[in-house]
Amino acid sequence: MEQGDLKVVLHLKGGRGQVGVQDKGTDPVVELLEAATLEELLAAVPGVLQRARERWAQSPQNPKYEGPPPPPAPAPTPTARSARQTQPREGQMQRML
Repeated sequence: MEQGDLKVVLHLKGGRGQVGVQDKGTDPVVELLEAATLEELLAAVPGVLQRARERWAQSPQNPKYEGPPPPPAPAPTPTARSARQTQPREGQMQRML
């Protein structure tokens, strides 16, 4: 994989940290880690990046989500208007077939 624009995002809160990495043409990889300080979180970045590169070597982008097929639409039911249209009006001839 060609080295591109590497993006690294760090988030530290309450003794936990998130490291997110993304290279050009790839989907981001985000890991949640135990880290009390910024230094601990920074020390974890090379490992996260290595695991991300291994994942990107297999599949640079996550597969598109294919959800279950939608349920079939219910059959239309006759409405009051269509029922009226099938009944002959007063003074009209009724079809005899």
